[in-house]
Amino acid sequence: MATVEAHQDCSATTAEQLLGRRVRYQKHKPGRHLSVERLPKESVQIETVHRFGCRIVFNDGMIVMENAPTVMERGGRIALLLATGEELYLLTE
Repeated sequence: MATVEAHQDCSATTAEQLLGRRVRYQKHKPGRHLSVERLPKESVQIETVHRFGCRIVFNDGMIVMENAPTVMERGGRIALLLATGEELYLLTE
């Protein structure tokens, strides 16, 4: 399956612009810089995005990233791509 970044008509955004969006987990490419252990499989609304140095925390620890991701959106799919090669894919609802 092609990744979101392979398409040239993507719109890049920041993690803070996901606030208020209702999303559902699709898949992720794991690693030590991305924690999704508390991310439910059902739909959830992004209510908070906090930055602590390089770390970004969504919804008080639901998603934790050690580095700021590149955020891309295309066709109802959001990709959070870390420089370490880790990836998180969410579907918007």
